[in-house]
Amino acid sequence: MVSFTTLLAFSAGALASPFVQRQIAIPENWNWHVSGWGAGCARSGCYYDFNVTVPTIEGHIAGVKAYCSGYENGYYRKGNWYQNCRILEGVNNGVAAKLSERPPENDTESTSPQEILISFEYAAYEDSDRPAYNFTGSHKTIYNQFVAPEQEFDVKPTSVFAVA
Repeated sequence: MVSFTTLLAFSAGALASPFVQRQIAIPENWNWHVSGWGAGCARSGCYYDFNVTVPTIEGHIAGVKAYCSGYENGYYRKGNWYQNCRILEGVNNGVAAKLSERPPENDTESTSPQEILISFEYAAYEDSDRPAYNFTGSHKTIYNQFVAPEQEFDVKPTSVFAVA
C-alpha cells in the first residue's frame, strides 16, 4: 500500500519538472548516402560495413560523414542493438547502425536480416532548451561480400522522436 505522503511527493515532483515533448519534422528530400556498402554472412552471423553521409540542412542540422561496421549481436540473432559509427567529418551529432532481426524460421525466402537500420542523432546543445532528436531510416540489405562490388544507395529517414 502506498502512503499519502509518497503520492504527495510524486505529485510535487511531477509539477516541479513538467515534461514537454516537442516534435520536429523530417526535412523534405533529406537523403542519406551510403557508399562502400559490403555485407555478408558466416557461421557466426551476418555483418556489414559502409560509409554514410548525412547532408547538412543549412541553418538547422549539421551533417556528418561516418564509417559504420557491425554484426548481428542479439541473443540468437534476435533483438540486434545499434552500434555506434565512427565519425569521419562533422561534430556534435552521431550515427549508429544495426541489422534488423532475422525473419521467422518458417520464412522460405531468406533466413538473413532483411534491412540495415541507420540512426542519426541530432544532438541537443547545452545553451538551448532544444532536446536531442533521433532520426531513423532503413534500406533492404544487399549481401555482396566476395560476390559483387561494393554498393551505393540512399536512405530516407522515416521516423523521428525526441530523446530526453
